[in-house]
Amino acid sequence: MKLSSLGWPVFGLAVIVLIGLLLNRGLYVGSTIDVSMRQGEGKALYSKSCRYLYLDGVHGITNGPESPLREGAESTPCALLGNSS
Repeated sequence: MKLSSLGWPVFGLAVIVLIGLLLNRGLYVGSTIDVSMRQGEGKALYSKSCRYLYLDGVHGITNGPESPLREGAESTPCALLGNSS
């Protein structure tokens, strides 16, 4: 498909705006499993932190409740886009 001479700059601008909107909202880049211990009980609790790429860097957002099993935390899904913050 051939774009006119005005079409390429408009297409490029649309791509740049789309990338900017995605990074402003937060684009999913990975997750980690966090382990915490309850004081006095000696039991480990697991939670999942989803990492999102924003314009100012990567931020981790805790996702879901703590679980006594690692598999419970791993099964918690992460959204493709993070929250605007």
